[in-house]
Amino acid sequence: MLSLEPSTLIWTIVNILVLYLGMKKFLFKPVMNIIQKREALIQGQLEEAKKSQDEAQQMKVDYQKKLDAAQQTAEEMVVAAKQRAEAEKNRMLEETRAESDRMLEKAKADIQTEQEKAQMQVQSEIAKLAMSAARKIMKTGERSDAGSN
Repeated sequence: MLSLEPSTLIWTIVNILVLYLGMKKFLFKPVMNIIQKREALIQGQLEEAKKSQDEAQQMKVDYQKKLDAAQQTAEEMVVAAKQRAEAEKNRMLEETRAESDRMLEKAKADIQTEQEKAQMQVQSEIAKLAMSAARKIMKTGERSDAGSN
């Protein structure tokens, strides 16, 4: 059987304590330090990744705002261009109407002038015919007066 001697038991306990203290100093502390460094590194990488992700999200929001603003500006420019084109069209139509009215008035005035000229020519012709007829009547009247005598 096994016998337990107090001296062996004490030396076993001392050996176990020395082994534990040696392992604690030379094995557990360095391993724990490496594990803690690795955890800190991983935590730092996670924080950096989170920060990068937040920055990317912020950039996405900024770009979306800029895109929306650019789209709004483009829409405003299109509306303004349409308004300018409409105003230009209306101005040109107004100028065309005014020009056609001026041409119509000029044509009416020309027609009136031509009518007056034609009327004066007709009156002149009538006066000439009347004078010619009066001369003929006078000549025929003189002949008939001369023949009746």
